[in-house]
Amino acid sequence: SSCSCSWCPFSKMLLTVASTSVRASGPRMAVGTPTITAPGAPTARDEAMFMADPRGFCAARISEVGPVFATGAFGGAVFVGGAEAVESVCAAGTPIASGGQRQPLELAPFAPLLASAGGDWRGAYESLCAAGFHEELYAGLFAWVPKFKETGGFSTFRFEDFIDPRVRKALPGARRLLFRATAPALLGSTLEALPPREGLSTVREWGKAYAALASDRLAPASRLSLLGQAAGLSLPARLPGLGGGGGGEKGALLAAALGEGRLADALDAVEPTAALVTSMLAMAERQGGWSARLAAEQKAALTGAGPEAPIDAAVLDEMPLLHAFALETLRTQPPTRPQRLRLERDTAAGGVSLPAGTVVAAEPFVGHFLPADYASPDSFDPERFLGAGGGPPPSLGLCGPAGEAGEASRQLALAVAKATFVQLRRMFEIGVALDAPPPGGYPLHALPDSVDLKAVANMYYELQRGAAKTSSGLFYEKD
Repeated sequence: SSCSCSWCPFSKMLLTVASTSVRASGPRMAVGTPTITAPGAPTARDEAMFMADPRGFCAARISEVGPVFATGAFGGAVFVGGAEAVESVCAAGTPIASGGQRQPLELAPFAPLLASAGGDWRGAYESLCAAGFHEELYAGLFAWVPKFKETGGFSTFRFEDFIDPRVRKALPGARRLLFRATAPALLGSTLEALPPREGLSTVREWGKAYAALASDRLAPASRLSLLGQAAGLSLPARLPGLGGGGGGEKGALLAAALGEGRLADALDAVEPTAALVTSMLAMAERQGGWSARLAAEQKAALTGAGPEAPIDAAVLDEMPLLHAFALETLRTQPPTRPQRLRLERDTAAGGVSLPAGTVVAAEPFVGHFLPADYASPDSFDPERFLGAGGGPPPSLGLCGPAGEAGEASRQLALAVAKATFVQLRRMFEIGVALDAPPPGGYPLHALPDSVDLKAVANMYYELQRGAAKTSSGLFYEKD
């Protein structure tokens, strides 16, 4: 496997450092205490190398020592992949709490809903829908349709009149949309009905404040800085700090208004789901054949349903191609990762003996790319999930519990992501630049905030909105 950051002058050097350190170490090296051993050669640079390029870092280690290996990352964690190995460490370990204030991307997406539904993801999804998910999702997307604005002649033009309002930032837009749609269930109120505060009195202001806060709190370090740090260069690095930035004044107001508990619930649910949705939209653009197949399947599944009809679990069940496409996106572009574990007893994982006390990280960029589980693991191929023998469903791409323990939360997050994807493509023709950079970052692995999405409304929704074109061009009022 090769590093995905071939554009960077440090990438080949970093993989050489990784490979050399593994070869020079001998077969095993202590991690954490003299009694804890695992294959590999931990170094002080591992954490920065991993954050800069998780796929390249893991691929280099797998090729040398296999899918269970020691690292110097995260306090000397042993990275683990493979379904049987993951289940072994999950059975023997307990999650490592962050200590102090709860951090975002720590618990499973929609954990409170799932707990209320007794662990039944379908029941939790029904509860989400009953609270107003579809109505708020539709209202949020309807506001994306530009509204025709009368003009009084050239002298009234402003600079923004010449900006195409159908173009918006993909990830920030998805964040705002899903924050609004999930608010009734997660916050107990629509954004519109939340008690107003100075600077937070409209749906638009609440959404912008959330997007700014999420982007700031989960912003990764500069990739160049991480690569330089890993190579031992003296470059300034802003290391990722969960719970660090506050999104400015509006973000601070939002945190104060919601409280850290409800805010963390929103971040755990919205961030991985928004990242998955935007990655699905980008992959649909790149995979033209799959985009056409998904459109045909969606049209058949929605036949007879009104343009504003909810997308419930029964409708999603009629779209197996969409489910396979979502799984393959989750496998190849995992938004987050499960909680790290500390082993409570000795156990074996992937043929490696791990004693009690070992810190273990079930890592998607290990487990989701093993040739033993997935033929041509670097290829994007949703067909693998349409028949038997194509590999296990990806179980490490979301926060919360790993393996079977997290299956219900994964299914719930997938249902929300698929419903959002379908509603977007029902209302708009979606375009994402083919040359957009791939997902990246840590702790959230997502499209960069700078990537644009163009949403051209279908005629029904344009007519409902009062959108129009003139012979002189586009004159829209953008909400």
